[in-house]
Amino acid sequence: MRPSQKKYYYDFKLFLRKRDRRELLLQRSRNLFSNLLKEKTLAISGTFLMFGYNVQVVASDMPAGKSVGDKPQYGLALSSLVSERQVDYMENINDGCLMTLSPIVTPCCRNSFVLLSANDETIHGQKLNYGDEFLLKAENYGDPQAAPLYVRYTPSGVPEPADRMPIRLSSTKDINCRWTTMPLLPRDRLEGLGSPIQTGKRLIIKNCVADKSLCVMNENWMQTFFGPECGVTCRNYIDIHKRFTARNVFTLVSDVAVKKKA
Repeated sequence: MRPSQKKYYYDFKLFLRKRDRRELLLQRSRNLFSNLLKEKTLAISGTFLMFGYNVQVVASDMPAGKSVGDKPQYGLALSSLVSERQVDYMENINDGCLMTLSPIVTPCCRNSFVLLSANDETIHGQKLNYGDEFLLKAENYGDPQAAPLYVRYTPSGVPEPADRMPIRLSSTKDINCRWTTMPLLPRDRLEGLGSPIQTGKRLIIKNCVADKSLCVMNENWMQTFFGPECGVTCRNYIDIHKRFTARNVFTLVSDVAVKKKA
């Protein structure tokens, strides 16, 4: 057998071995899409948000960068991202995955989170009120035995670039994973504190440590493995009337009926 034929035979055997072990890049990519884009039905929790149910965090007032006919599409869903370089060794979400805002708002594994009380994660069915601290837990459906992952904001102790994206999934549950909400309009913030939140209500989401609001980095679009997506960080954008701009306006969606209307 010629040396060139030996090399061809060896490469072919290596290809078959990787195929049988599902180690080919094409197979890994398909598994990644299957795991992260698997559609998930939002559990109907009624009119109000409740602990223990799946929710989506959607920037409802921001354009999605695409339009159907003459009608522009709005809504960017907070989503976990696995980059192209991570496909070689990751097929599910993992510790350190970057968070982005995706035009894909269909409920799926990468953009659905479990709403948990920051004081007691075992609470289920209790209403979420304005001012309550909560956690956003991402479930790894590909590996149920994996450590739980939480949406975490990493504050910077030094001046940081404007395009820094500090929100990631983390297996470390600390105070940086705590979030809270407040009403959108300034006149409702004092009286609305402690009242239950309706699902799909436009509101402000703040990180409890940084005391900054979740915001859309509309100038920071990037091409990802799942298409063009937008950056997300914590920053306050307030006009002269002390009202938050559209970059800071989000909705927590947990009801199927509300999701269909959006």
